[in-house]
Amino acid sequence: MKYTTACAIIINENNEILLTKRAREPFKKYWALISGIGESKMGEPSNVGVINEVSCDLGTKSFKGKFLFSLPINNDAMTDRIDVFVGKININEIKMNPIYSEGIKWVSANNSTMFDNLAFEHSKIIKKYLEKNERN
Repeated sequence: MKYTTACAIIINENNEILLTKRAREPFKKYWALISGIGESKMGEPSNVGVINEVSCDLGTKSFKGKFLFSLPINNDAMTDRIDVFVGKININEIKMNPIYSEGIKWVSANNSTMFDNLAFEHSKIIKKYLEKNERN
């Protein structure tokens, strides 16, 4: 059985994107968006799963996200699609979980080279997000 990955693009008031440095495999020490399949494995829909992923990694339940798009995934044993949400959090509530994240950083959309070589399909997700924003 394959699961749906829930993915959060977290932005701040300057439209910078939050990246986390992964503390565990796969892609340990890579920068990434917050995402996961854990809730999907438990039967939760991705709109609930994304809130739980943010809460687990950053210690805040303040994520208010809207669905952006789904990205099909090929050749992955665990997931066949990623549902991507964008939203904001209360940055004063951040309390990183060291099991999942070694650090965070806010990256300007203009600094596109920072989005190269991210974990999983996250470079592709951010590229698609930035392209959608340019059209709007």
